[in-house]
Amino acid sequence: MKGLLFVLNTVFVSWISLSAAVAQPILRELPRTNEIELHQKSAQWLTSQSTEAEEPICSPAGDNQQIEDDELEVCSEETAETPDIQITVTGTRTPRSVQDSPASIRVIDSSEVQQNLVQDWDDLVRYEPGVSVRNNLRYGLQDFNIRGIDGNRVLIQVDGIRQPGRFEFGVFELGRDYFDLSTLQTVEIIKGPASALYGSDAIGGVVTFRTIEPRDLLDVFGRNSFTSIASNFNGENQGWGHTVSLANRIDNLETLFSFTRRDSSETLVRGNNDFVDPQYTGRNNYLGKLVYRFNDRHALNFTGEALDETTTTNTREVNLLPGIRSFVEDVDINRTRFSVGYEYNNLDGSPIELARLQVYYQDAQTREIGEEERLLRDGTAVLRNTRNSFVDRTYGTSLQLQSSFATGNNVDHRLTYGVELSTTRNERPRDRVQTNLLTGETTRIIPPDVFPTKDFPDSDTLRLGLYLQDEIEIGETLSLIPGIRYDYYNLVTDPDETFIRGGAEAADLSTSSVSPSLGLVYRLTPEIALVGRYARGFRAPLYSEINSNFSNLLNPFFRYRTLSNPDLEPETSHSFELGVRGVSPQANFSLTGFYNTYNNFIETFAPAGVEEIPGVGVVNLFQTQNVSEARIYGAEARAEYRFDRNLDGFSLIGALTYAVGDDLTAKVPLSSVDPFRAIAGLRYRGLGDRWGTQLIATFVGKPRVEREIQQVPGSPPQVPFIPGSYTVFDLIGYYNISPNLTINLGVFNLFDQKYFQYADVRNIFERPDIDRFAQPGRSIGVGVAWRF
Repeated sequence: MKGLLFVLNTVFVSWISLSAAVAQPILRELPRTNEIELHQKSAQWLTSQSTEAEEPICSPAGDNQQIEDDELEVCSEETAETPDIQITVTGTRTPRSVQDSPASIRVIDSSEVQQNLVQDWDDLVRYEPGVSVRNNLRYGLQDFNIRGIDGNRVLIQVDGIRQPGRFEFGVFELGRDYFDLSTLQTVEIIKGPASALYGSDAIGGVVTFRTIEPRDLLDVFGRNSFTSIASNFNGENQGWGHTVSLANRIDNLETLFSFTRRDSSETLVRGNNDFVDPQYTGRNNYLGKLVYRFNDRHALNFTGEALDETTTTNTREVNLLPGIRSFVEDVDINRTRFSVGYEYNNLDGSPIELARLQVYYQDAQTREIGEEERLLRDGTAVLRNTRNSFVDRTYGTSLQLQSSFATGNNVDHRLTYGVELSTTRNERPRDRVQTNLLTGETTRIIPPDVFPTKDFPDSDTLRLGLYLQDEIEIGETLSLIPGIRYDYYNLVTDPDETFIRGGAEAADLSTSSVSPSLGLVYRLTPEIALVGRYARGFRAPLYSEINSNFSNLLNPFFRYRTLSNPDLEPETSHSFELGVRGVSPQANFSLTGFYNTYNNFIETFAPAGVEEIPGVGVVNLFQTQNVSEARIYGAEARAEYRFDRNLDGFSLIGALTYAVGDDLTAKVPLSSVDPFRAIAGLRYRGLGDRWGTQLIATFVGKPRVEREIQQVPGSPPQVPFIPGSYTVFDLIGYYNISPNLTINLGVFNLFDQKYFQYADVRNIFERPDIDRFAQPGRSIGVGVAWRF
């Protein structure tokens, strides 16, 4: 209750002070959400107007289009009359301004990605409060952390298709970075549970990537063909990226093809690089689309997408465990998807105004191919060749419908309803061959494993979701948005001899859940709105959490084995938000307080007692269980003040997040919650957005965690590494040489500060090679884009 009072008090006090500064007359009232017509899938199309090539084009901030000098005055006047309006289609599955959305949503478009020299997920949320990305030196970027919740509790989707979950088992941490940002049109981040619309895995939030459409490119110059060639350089890892995109229109047929090639080496840190392992990464990304528009109301689209990445790591001698002479590993990541979509759009009184149907196939695989030379305890030199793989293969379909009607005086309804159905196949075979380098003898019996083996049985997961949402507009001031979703989850295992060889048991699971939500938007004035929201979230247990098969009975100090758990229950959450948002020609701000509770948190491999095995002794048992209850509360704020009513000139920008998380079961701070983070900057945009620059400072506090020393039998005490606070500065700029050519330049960590990102080291203990986990020192980024 103290946490809830803190949230409410923070929002109220801050609203009183901020609303007075923003509540000033605007030149034109903001458009109501129900006046925005959905003509295209991309949210950007909702606020853009088609222009002929010979007409003056007035570019919004961050747009790549440019204008001639004699048009600057006219465009400046128009800009002053039209504040920025960001549109989200993820928060309610319908186009709605961020200002009028009860959920906390961040929309990042391709122009912002280009201007900030974003190369990967970590760069994407560099200046986003309440969101971070964890990195693993061996397996790369892992997942998104939203307000202290991460892993498979955050749903990631591309064009409405659920992305593979994160797999973690012992030293294996296979992440979720299956999408390249070169084909990004927008990304929308929902902060907080969204299970009422998106089902399981959205208990912590949603990250929705939307890829570019042919029309996005063709509308740049208003022509029937478009070509873009872009290159960038990242000084942190000496990385180069090159992208070629082509779009064409012939009558009613639109096509798009994009190809990206990236090459990089290991990241150089601000510290002792003697511990940094040599690494090379190469990535290819392909995107192809074909859209046929029968008329203004019917369209058919085909999409093919493929990503192929290989990372080769050669472990330095100083990082090798005793007895290991060398270790080289290739980690290959592949994702392929094909989808067919149909769209119907008729806003002229039809009972069904909008229909979207999508059928898709997605195949994601990760392969680890390792070669290790080591000495056994008896001094025998052996070579171990390892080949592991992870498979996530999905077939699915989704249908979304929309209808509108009115009840009573000034009460309008917009119903959004639909169904989602998918089935996913998961496999995790591991194989290893050991060769005696003296005799050439080979074996697959390598204690504690007998290869080939599987960490869990082959599994098929069926997901079915039905949802309904009603956006109720009462007059001009009040919006109520209730929603509800029913989810059915069914896991069926397919154990083979490889899994059951050691006596492991496979368990199936069937469960369901109902997730309601209620949002409220109250417009105090056309410029200021109060928002509130309640949402229930849930997450069904994964195949890898229900079933497990691993044992180590040979360790003389600590024998153990893992058990399956068919009685796991879904995790649930209750989320409350209260906020205020304001927008005017000269300023905009948002302030949100949140209070979230989580029940039945699933803890991987919690202690489950011991057993006595004849001839072996006491064996410790571990099993994934529902053990924890947690609470996270805090506040977020974001604001920009422009010294001029136009978008040109100087502006101040700022954002911050503060969150407190507690494990209520163990009565300790929740380690997944990121520390306090504040961002402040000074931005300048040249006349007509010809050029611009910004100086940004990021301050991060010390994490709120306990320094609990861990003791493993037979090993020295392990002391958790807790990074200190830090401040870093970045200087970023862009110059539009012409409507066809743009140059971007950035200097990051301007003062060469040594620091550690908490998300990367929160599970790391103090060690001599801790510098290998540090962040890069001063580096530059360069980008060039040519469009014609």
